[in-house]
Amino acid sequence: MMAALTCDICGGKLVMGTGGIAVCDSCGVEHSKDRMQEKVQEIKGTVRVDNSHMTESWMKMGHAAASAGNHKEAYDYFTKVVEIDPRNWRAIYEKGKAGAWQSTLGNLRMPEIYQGVKLALEIIASSNLSQEDTLEVKNEFAVALFNINNAITDLMDQNLRDIDGLYFDSHWDQMWQTRQRYVTNVEQLEDAISLISDSNDDLSKSNVIEFKKRMCSDLISACAFIHYWTSYSKEDMHSLVYKASEKQKHLDKFWNLVDDIRKVEPNYATTKHSQPDPFDDYYIYNHSDKVFEYWSKKDSERREKIKQKEQERRLMEYWKEHAEEKASLEAEIQNLSRQISELNTEVSNVPERVEKTNMEDKIRKLEAEKRALGLFKGKEKKDLQDQIDVTNSELSLVTGRMNAAVEMINKKIAPLTKRQNEIKAELTKSR
Repeated sequence: MMAALTCDICGGKLVMGTGGIAVCDSCGVEHSKDRMQEKVQEIKGTVRVDNSHMTESWMKMGHAAASAGNHKEAYDYFTKVVEIDPRNWRAIYEKGKAGAWQSTLGNLRMPEIYQGVKLALEIIASSNLSQEDTLEVKNEFAVALFNINNAITDLMDQNLRDIDGLYFDSHWDQMWQTRQRYVTNVEQLEDAISLISDSNDDLSKSNVIEFKKRMCSDLISACAFIHYWTSYSKEDMHSLVYKASEKQKHLDKFWNLVDDIRKVEPNYATTKHSQPDPFDDYYIYNHSDKVFEYWSKKDSERREKIKQKEQERRLMEYWKEHAEEKASLEAEIQNLSRQISELNTEVSNVPERVEKTNMEDKIRKLEAEKRALGLFKGKEKKDLQDQIDVTNSELSLVTGRMNAAVEMINKKIAPLTKRQNEIKAELTKSR
């Protein structure tokens, strides 16, 4: 609405008359046609149409159009609101969402919703929206990203399926773009999750699990085979598939997601066709049994590793909370080790051990002398044998005394070792 034309003399309201002449309704002074044209030019730069009263109606009409699936109409209404109120985060977001929903395979408009979400969050951050309401809005944004990205992926997938039952080289680009889209969708769903991943409310946790399930499904599709023929002869069948080495990063991501999902659904991805194909066998058309057997073995190994890591984590957490007790037990182990070491030294140094060693050496020398005697040295041999027998008798007595001494020391070691093992078990037992 243009500002009112006022009298140059008294500021009163000018009333237009005939011939373009205006008369002040207060003082009656006339203003010529030329003067009126000058006054219009003076205020022309500030002429604006104030439609601020329409924003509420346009918002309602935009939501109604979006609900009816008329995203072009919704986009236009929300654009009107943003033009008048550029700080209206709801209109900014809804405009971006309506734009993204107008995507076609030839014109993907996903950047519009990402920009809308980004700008909306920046405005919300400086608003007085409560933490609870902000979290609800973030979930709304995340679900919108989830739904739109999935819709585009499903559209590409369906478009490929709609091609005649046989795939030909003319559709190679389409097959490859669809394969790449699965991977892109996983990355874009990670963006959606990032909005709510740090939240512990039930809605956020539930949404994150659903998002991760879809990511797993797309990773399975990315790693699957697409078979096609270069002619109507099945002898010319080929497969479009990543090599096993190229799949590895997708397989790792898949199982990391599965680990998260299994915290809520323990049996997730445990049946046939619920796991990605890890192979690069070029012509194997259907090897679901092979895939299932492969992952059954790998999954058992993974579960065991996860279980061990979880036990280690709990053990570390427990002793972190009981640090004083842990320090005391470790000090006791060191003391026990010292005592055991000293007693083992006593075992090695019992006096009878040296005496026993000397006697054993003496017997070996006597036996060597006896073997060296000739055939006709019977008397000398008998004398040496008598010495050997006497020494063996003495050795038996010394050995007995030594064993008794060692046994006494070992009796002292046994309870120390037992206690040491008890402490080690206490420090490492499952918590």
